[in-house]
Amino acid sequence: MKYLAKYEESEILTKGLDYKVQSQRPEIKKLLINEQKQFCAYSERFIKNTDSVHIEHFDGRIKSTAEDNYNNWYAVMAWFNEHKPKKIDPFLPFLEPLSADLKERIKYEDGIYKINRETDVEAENLIKYLGFNKQELFSDRQKHIKRINELFEMLGNDVDALKEQFIKHKDYLSFATAIEVELNIELDDLIFE
Repeated sequence: MKYLAKYEESEILTKGLDYKVQSQRPEIKKLLINEQKQFCAYSERFIKNTDSVHIEHFDGRIKSTAEDNYNNWYAVMAWFNEHKPKKIDPFLPFLEPLSADLKERIKYEDGIYKINRETDVEAENLIKYLGFNKQELFSDRQKHIKRINELFEMLGNDVDALKEQFIKHKDYLSFATAIEVELNIELDDLIFE
């Protein structure tokens, strides 16, 4: 969930880029990936040079309309875009991914994303719609966390040594929210430098 933020100073906005202009799409995608620190907005996986990435329209109902703009666009790895539900209607109402209180309403705990309040239908619907707990993603996330835990143990549980590894190997920062919770360390200084 670290990569769902939007920025008032985005180059996409300052340059006036428009998805409807096909020739601008490669630049939009590149800038979205850059803003998201080279991580998939939905899965938090590190985007490697060989990964297929789409410009995802969070709310497909407004794609190619006047309402479709930067706030609806995310860089998402192809698999996650292709496995997101085609229809948003069954997941309404939902919490907007750029909502200021997203982190207060959704938490990562016991290997999955959960709502903080039992009655928060909007947050629950966002989790389901974006597939945060989809079995394939859950499995990949658990395997990655296990590898990072093993690395951490090999480093003598030295947080600074682990952070050095994250600096050297940015793809180790995949699933950053899960890493922060599971290892009880803060990574924003490494991600959003």
